[in-house]
Amino acid sequence: MSDIDGYGSDDRRGRDRSMLDDDESEAGSVSYDTHRKYSDDDEDEEDDEDDNDDELRRDGFVVDDDEVEENESDGEERRRRRKKKKKKRRHHAHTDRGSDDDLLDEEDLALVAENTNQAYEKASRFKRLKRGRGRQTVGDDDEDDELRAELDDLVGNDGVDERRRERERDFVADEDDDLGLFGNDEIDDRHGGRGRGRGRSMGGEYEDEYAGAGYGDGDDYDGEDTDRPRRRYDDEIEPARRARAMPETRINEFVDSLDNIDEDTWMELQDIFGDGEEYAFAMNGPQQEEAYRERTLAEVFEPAELEAKLMTQRDEDIRATDVPERMQLRAAGREFLRPLSDDEIEEETTWVVRQLHAWLSRHAAESWDSADGEEPFSQADFINERFLAAVLSVLKLLSQEFLEVPFIARHRREVFVTREGDAREGEEPATREWLTTGDLWRLYDYDQQFRGLLSLRRAAERLVDRLVSANSLSRDDEEYARDLLAGASSVEEISDVTDWVQSRYASVIQASAQTQKPESTQKRVARSVGAWEQAVSTGVDEFIRASGISARQIGDNLVSPASHIPAEGFETPDDAARKLVGEHFSAVDAAHRAGRKTVAQIMALDPQIRRFVRAYCAEHACVITRPTDRGLREITDEDHPAFAFKYLRHKPVVAFARSAQWLALQKAVSDGLLRVEFTLTAEAYFDPRNPSSDNDIFEADREKTAQVVVSQIEPHLRTDAVNDAAAAWDRLRCDAITTAVRDQILPLVWRETSQHLSTQAFDFVADACRRALEKRIDIQPPRTDDMEEGVCPRVAVVAGGGFDASSRGALRVVVVDENGILRKEFSADSMRADGYSGPGDGIEPLVEAIKQHSVDVIAVAGMNMQTRRLFEDVSSLVSTHGINAMVTYASDEVARLWCDSDAAREEFSAQRREERYCVAVARTLQDAPSAYASLGARVLSLSLHSAQSSVDQSALLAIVERAYVNVVNRVGVDINVVASHPHMQHVLPYVAGLGPRKAHGILSRIGAGENSLESRNELVFRHICTRTVFINCVSFLRVRPSTDVLDTTRIHPADYDLARKMALDALDIEEEDDDSATQRGRKRADAQSRYVSELMRRAPEKLDELDLAKYADELERLLKVHKLETLKFIKNELQHPDADPRPVFEPPSEAQVLHMLTGETLGETIKDDGTCVVAATIVRVQPRFAIARLDSGLEGFISIGNVSDKRIDEVSDELAPGKAVVALIKRIDLDKMSLDLSIRPSDVAQACSRNRQPVPEENSVDKYFDFDSEAAMRERAKVHQNKASARTRTIPHPLFKPLNAREAEHYLAARPRGDCVIRPSSRGVDHIAITWKVGDGLFQHIDVREDGKINDAALGTSFLIGESVYTDLDELVAFHIDPIVRKLDEVKRSPKFYDPEADPLYASEPVADALGPNDQSEDYKTRRLSLWDTRISRHLDTLAQSTGRGAYCISLSLSKPGSLMLAFKPTPTYRGIMKWTARVEPNEFRLGDRGRYPDINGLIIGFKTMQMNPSQHGLMSGRDSSRRDGHSSSHRDSASGRRDASGSGRWEDSYRDRGRDRDRERDRDHRDRDRDNRGHGGRDRGWDRPRHDGRNGGGGSGWDTGASSSNHHSSAAAASSGWDV
Repeated sequence: MSDIDGYGSDDRRGRDRSMLDDDESEAGSVSYDTHRKYSDDDEDEEDDEDDNDDELRRDGFVVDDDEVEENESDGEERRRRRKKKKKKRRHHAHTDRGSDDDLLDEEDLALVAENTNQAYEKASRFKRLKRGRGRQTVGDDDEDDELRAELDDLVGNDGVDERRRERERDFVADEDDDLGLFGNDEIDDRHGGRGRGRGRSMGGEYEDEYAGAGYGDGDDYDGEDTDRPRRRYDDEIEPARRARAMPETRINEFVDSLDNIDEDTWMELQDIFGDGEEYAFAMNGPQQEEAYRERTLAEVFEPAELEAKLMTQRDEDIRATDVPERMQLRAAGREFLRPLSDDEIEEETTWVVRQLHAWLSRHAAESWDSADGEEPFSQADFINERFLAAVLSVLKLLSQEFLEVPFIARHRREVFVTREGDAREGEEPATREWLTTGDLWRLYDYDQQFRGLLSLRRAAERLVDRLVSANSLSRDDEEYARDLLAGASSVEEISDVTDWVQSRYASVIQASAQTQKPESTQKRVARSVGAWEQAVSTGVDEFIRASGISARQIGDNLVSPASHIPAEGFETPDDAARKLVGEHFSAVDAAHRAGRKTVAQIMALDPQIRRFVRAYCAEHACVITRPTDRGLREITDEDHPAFAFKYLRHKPVVAFARSAQWLALQKAVSDGLLRVEFTLTAEAYFDPRNPSSDNDIFEADREKTAQVVVSQIEPHLRTDAVNDAAAAWDRLRCDAITTAVRDQILPLVWRETSQHLSTQAFDFVADACRRALEKRIDIQPPRTDDMEEGVCPRVAVVAGGGFDASSRGALRVVVVDENGILRKEFSADSMRADGYSGPGDGIEPLVEAIKQHSVDVIAVAGMNMQTRRLFEDVSSLVSTHGINAMVTYASDEVARLWCDSDAAREEFSAQRREERYCVAVARTLQDAPSAYASLGARVLSLSLHSAQSSVDQSALLAIVERAYVNVVNRVGVDINVVASHPHMQHVLPYVAGLGPRKAHGILSRIGAGENSLESRNELVFRHICTRTVFINCVSFLRVRPSTDVLDTTRIHPADYDLARKMALDALDIEEEDDDSATQRGRKRADAQSRYVSELMRRAPEKLDELDLAKYADELERLLKVHKLETLKFIKNELQHPDADPRPVFEPPSEAQVLHMLTGETLGETIKDDGTCVVAATIVRVQPRFAIARLDSGLEGFISIGNVSDKRIDEVSDELAPGKAVVALIKRIDLDKMSLDLSIRPSDVAQACSRNRQPVPEENSVDKYFDFDSEAAMRERAKVHQNKASARTRTIPHPLFKPLNAREAEHYLAARPRGDCVIRPSSRGVDHIAITWKVGDGLFQHIDVREDGKINDAALGTSFLIGESVYTDLDELVAFHIDPIVRKLDEVKRSPKFYDPEADPLYASEPVADALGPNDQSEDYKTRRLSLWDTRISRHLDTLAQSTGRGAYCISLSLSKPGSLMLAFKPTPTYRGIMKWTARVEPNEFRLGDRGRYPDINGLIIGFKTMQMNPSQHGLMSGRDSSRRDGHSSSHRDSASGRRDASGSGRWEDSYRDRGRDRDRERDRDHRDRDRDNRGHGGRDRGWDRPRHDGRNGGGGSGWDTGASSSNHHSSAAAASSGWDV
């Protein structure tokens, strides 16, 4: 038995390592971009081929015209000799073919040529392209004879099949070479130590010739085993050789043709074409070389096009390198492709274990949510040697052998699965799986991170070496830097060391970098000086040394406390600074500041201090978030993405793990919504009622945070001395470390923390997306009960709903066979058996198609709710006709994207979009991984995670594609079937070891027919795969049919001997000895696999009789390898070779169907918890119910009881088709895919009130949410929110305008007096405002409160102005605004009304000239008010002087628009005027607290009466009233104290003198009132009656009866008062 675990890995690792260490030994296939295509006639192909062979066999030459003439005969002789040899070789080949037609085909010639180090080129349209590639070494004639003899030996009489079996036997069945598949030495020895020659061309769009390192970096070495790959091109010689090769060939062809041209013909040619001397310059060597420069692909095509076609040089290198493509794509340089040494593996294991331990320790207290997938490293045991050994072994496989995760998970389970105790008799031993597949991927990522760490460390070490070689680095600094680099465990720590070195030797590093550049590229740059170098140049280094302790020593103290004690001295900092005064500093203070600043810089750059601060912050850092001004305005709804973390109060940094919150938080910061700060304190308490103070609190918290860190460092830099000098140095060091921490270290650490959190959040989102996609594709195809395992179903897709039925039917039907090929398509209008016009036209064609193509699964798909009816029709059809087929809904998320792609149009150019959609649905059911993989990068268009758009899409795609890798390798790929069907080839790049480039290389070499694989070994024999790639991918590529039954299983070829041994033991057949096997030669392996085939076909249950545990123990004893897990896998594979390990297909649930057809998600977008309010449109109305439809197409039922709060007879009384409604979801019926809705205002209002909570619910926000700040913000923002929403509100009324107060005044300025507008109110959504024009430049704004609102956007059912209630806006305008306008009209008709701006006395002085332009400013209003007061005062003075009595007037109020101002001058000598304000109500005038008058005459009489007894009527004296109202006259003088007395005496005299006029005044008042009532015709009394009877006092009439009954007395009193009535 062969050694199972050898693989020749040591030899390969040595060669690969040497290959990758040398930068100049680049292994790659021939580039595409240096060739041209030439077309030749078929009749000249043989000669061209001979010439090409001559050319390819030259070992480089330089030929000019003279040399051609001198050596013409020699050249002809050589050509004839070569042609003779080629003819002889053709003769041998032809003779062999005569005996057997299949003896020597082109494939075998290629194999023979490769094994004999000869070049073989197939005659094709690419031969001219090959002509420009590389060089082919030409030996002497003896070597040609030797090659020919070897070819004759290889081509025997046994035929191609026998030779192939011999090669397979030598390559596979050699026990001393690990089955012959994985070593190179013995193969090379068998072929005389010669490497491989040129491989076959890929053809097509890519032509990839794997040669040298291209076909295996571990195989193509010279016979001396120099550990260096053979270079195919010489970088210096090859370009010139290629440039000269074509001109010489043309010269040779021209010389050969001269023999057959006579002199006459030659003269005719010269006459026609000339003698050619005009182009003689082109024959010169340098000019020829320049003229014949081949254009590269980069010069012909755009870089983006080459990159899209995978034709760049990097793509070529990836194809040629024998490392799995995914490992190459993740590499950031050649360092990532270097096999790590054993010491580096041990270091990597230690580093990985520390990272795991730190991560698990931080999250040990948190419970793992099963929704987040499997718990990482759930079996981790850091004190168990088996776990540590498992990690070490996996890292070795990844970093040394370049084995991918799927290969390790299947074929190297022994390294991470161990036995637990002894097994009982007849039972398998218990095992413990230390690592899962997810853990293997995490180790894969850790390996990449560690390689990046190594790369940075090597770069830093090279920097140190350069400084050492330049004799610039001191020994102490060198030891310090190397010790720090050796102990660095993160990229940040290596960067710290680099920064430290740069700060001390910046100028030396810059000079060294400049000298290493060529002189032509050197540029003059500004000299860079580090902090320490600057300190030395200015002498500040002496000040630093005088401080008593260096930054390095402080760092040592942080690592090992009390390692260094500050030196004591009696020199103060000022004394040290005084020594620096002179050349660089002019004063002690300047030197002192410079010294303190430099000390801070040196401390901030010390790596150990940085590491200490970084570690402390990682453990104690917290995050605080506060909304900005914009955030306060926008983040108000709990549905806002940033609401949950709007107020975070000291959330620990470690709490951000296992969530994508940091990504959302960073997006809110970038949008200007939030402000995020890190803190180390718990004292940052913000004032929730004063957001403007946040900046000051943040600034204070920064200082406190710095002090927290400084308090941890201070004890390590203070001295125990008590003298003044020591105390001064302690203060300086403390100030310096505070500055360093606050201004440099903490900002750096916070940036690093933010980057770490972003990376952590990306990992979470990427893994969630990967799991979501893997869940979609990790499912078996649907199968019926009578289908065999592993058989792909034939699918018929019936799709409808959302299709254009104008030109064809509304339904589309396609039938797809088991290979995904479209077999039949048709359209129909209906599948319903009991339709209105009879059976549907699609029933009979569908039944016929199902029977004709033996359909196994009928899938129903569509884009709206009509698909549900279609599903019921198809199910009924299948049941009625007794069809044995599964009917199921099918997801169409892939089909919607794929049907419009270029690939779909190209494959189905004759079909429409609907048919392409159906085909995609069928293929998704048959092969979900292939269907999803066909989307490429558009798979990220699917909804995988809410935060997937917030991360780097290319990096996310690389992680998401791991879902394909896991599933594809778990199932396997039938390589011949995939090669024959292009639509299945999308999964091949996800096979272990492969990628897009390597998969294309495989597909270009195999295909249907004669090029298909007959065995897995042909992947190597035909140079389709390189060695490492072959090891990774071979077990996941099934070959059917195959010469070896094991090639149809998922067993690795390295384990074939184990499978054969198990088959022999199970069948109880003795293993044949070596002699009998040797007699049959190469048939030995096939004979053993024959027993495997017999076992699998007849009695696989016999494998249960084998004791695998004992067999594994025996293998471990003999071969020192543990193979129990492999034996168990082999047993399962032999018993169930076609088993699909994926979960069985389950039809989608009703909730999933609801989401597929409508996009609604149960529990998220719709829910029946009494809080979900939706918008809908009425589509159908019946007397007792109505049907409403949501925007998603989902329909809801509204019963008559859920239409209105009041009783209605029919639904049509309230609803009509097309009406938009707001409804509450009361119940969700998944069986019927419908909703029960209620549009009752009370139900909707209750649901809205439940959604408007004063504080958010705890489960809707973060655990560290600051509820106090949110509650205060809601109170504070309520007014601002109302103002912001007022402008956007719309009210269905013709008088509504979306204006504010200023805009409403501007709108009404040019309109008639009394016009009004209804507008939003700044008081909130439950208020509206009415602005009406009182007069020119005078407007009243009335606040109206709404009641009975069902939601914020709806209009209330009642409107309140004070105590008055109105049912609608029309009633409010008619019964409130219009009566007030009429009241003011009544006032203006009164003889006592005075308009200061219409007084004819001021006609020569217009108001515009007196006041200036109306800019709506407060100054203008003040000037206008002053003008009115002046003119009213003059008017009353004139009246009083003319009558000799007191005077009064009524005018509009400027300060209170809509009210009246009563101005009164008691006597002509009274200095100033008195003012009172009367309110105008819809049906009355109100003066004072109790004065209510129905008309203007009553107001005047009441006013006069109140002046006689102001205390009884709630009025003060005129002077007091004017002071109370703020309208004291500007004409009062200093003698106002005497004014009251004198005025009072004259008032009494006037009263006595005019007593005789009492009756006349009373009669005139009654006449005026009667005239006014007759003018209105009594109509106003009916309209003016208030709606609130009994509220106005004075009984039920609504009038002030007390005032009315005293009219006679009041008139008499007024007549005797001396007033001008």
